[in-house]
This record gives sequence, C-alpha cells and structure tokens, in this order.
Amino acid sequence: MVRIVIAIIGLSAAALAGCNGDSEEAQTELRGTRVVTDVVARVGGRPIGASEVEARAAAEGVSIETELQQLIDEELLVQEAERLGLTMSEDGERSIERVMVRAMLHDLEKANTPESISEEEVREDYALHADKLQVPERRRSWHILVKDSSEAGQAQAESILRELRRADDPRTVYERYVDDAPEGTGFEVKAEELPAISKKAGFKKRYKNALFEAKSEGPLKKVVQTSHGWHAIVLVEILPEEHTTLDEVEDETRERLSQKKRFEQLVEIVQALEAKGLVQYDEQGVERLLSMAGLPERSE
Repeated sequence: MVRIVIAIIGLSAAALAGCNGDSEEAQTELRGTRVVTDVVARVGGRPIGASEVEARAAAEGVSIETELQQLIDEELLVQEAERLGLTMSEDGERSIERVMVRAMLHDLEKANTPESISEEEVREDYALHADKLQVPERRRSWHILVKDSSEAGQAQAESILRELRRADDPRTVYERYVDDAPEGTGFEVKAEELPAISKKAGFKKRYKNALFEAKSEGPLKKVVQTSHGWHAIVLVEILPEEHTTLDEVEDETRERLSQKKRFEQLVEIVQALEAKGLVQYDEQGVERLLSMAGLPERSE
C-alpha cells in the first residue's frame, strides 16, 4: 500500500510513495557535472546524495525525511519535463522552479485560471464556508468578582454593583479594585477585563447568559453567581453580527479554487510518475543519512 505525503513548494505539490529498496552499496555517481557520494535514492537512475539532502533541509528548515521526499518529487517532474522535450536549465541544478518545469506546468495553470471557475462552483463554496464567513454578535465586558460563594459574599458583590450603578463613570469603581479590595472589605476581590465573546463561546454559562440578556450597555441589574464567586458585571460594548456577502469574497474564492485545481492535477501527475516505478532507495545510504526511522513507506 502506498502512502502519499503532500507538501506545497513554490509551483509544486509533493506527493511521495517509494518502491522496493536497492540493497546495493552506496556508490559514487555522476549527477550532471557533479560527483554524488553516499547515494540515498535514485529517480529514473539519477542519484540523490546525502549531502544534497542535508544542505537543502538546513537551508529550508525542514526535516531530513521531508527534504528527501521533496527532492524525489522535484526530480520526477524534471524528468517528465525532459521527456516532453523541454530544455534543461544551463546549470543542471535540480529545482522545482527550473524553467523546464515551469514550461511543463504552463498549460495546467492556463487551464485553471480564476476566470475558469464557474459561478455555480463559487456559490457552492460560499455555502460550504458560510459559517466561517459570518461573525455572530459579540459582547465585551469587565467585572468585579467577590471570591466567596456565601450570602455574605453575595451581599458584598451587591454593594459593589450599587456603587457601579450610582457612579457617573463605573470605571472609577473598577480602578479601586484592580489591585485588591479596599481595606476593611474582608473578602478577596478581583477586577478583570474580559474579551468580547459570542453566545457559543466556551464560558461560564450563568455569566454568559446574564451578559446576553442585558438590553443595553452598562452595569447589569443583578449580581451573578458562578463557581468562582459573585460577579458585579458591566457590559462595555455590543458588537453586532457581521455578514460577508458572496460579492465580497468572489475574487478570493475564484483564486483559491483555481489554485486547488492546479494542486490536485499536479498531485495526479506525480502519482502517475511514481506508479512507473522510477523511485528506488539505497538502503545503506539511507541508514547513513538517518539515525532514526521515518522514511516514507515503500510499495510492496
């Protein structure tokens, strides 16, 4: 069974499945004008060396396994471009951005432009992602919490709430409790700003319900009890729900869907090339490169 691993690099998608390993000793071979030692894999007879894998992995900040897969996929596409009669770049270096690979992919890109995406496809994608495109109503608040669940704690919270409702600016009351309760309060009290939340937010249910039942901004009419204690709550801001229309995201949707189609077709190309059995691993070379397991699974 072949395991396909996909990664996007520039114009490409990496999709790797290995085939039966080569048990021969790693040899010194020629790759273009360069000598390759410690061969770890061959693609259509062309060697890939451990030093090349290591250097690219370090430069790109990826794992050895990932870079080996990427190099194999790049070579598959390069060899397919050569088969189609496209011209090699002068330096002979393997890179997915080589002119010949770009030429091979030109028709694929031309056939899958944003303009080629139908209105029906755009509408279907919009419907599929409608939930993510709509922002529900959110409410922002702060509260002064009396960390005591007793009746005495409730009485203290109600006293604070009365202060808030009488104050010209409730924020002045908040500032008195930011660091700690004023001397003589007798309870642990905490004043805290909270982010804007929606009705679906994972939040203390009683607090959230009281917040969304409020008809207007300002101190709530009653204190609220949660497992933390008693809360005197001030609703600071009501943020209305936001609707993103189809017209607003149409261009972005067309671009994303066209890229997706190019990606999928490129993966199909790589998979078809792999199926020809062009990839072979040099097991002893791989052992020298890797001190741990994790090489892509081989075809049986």
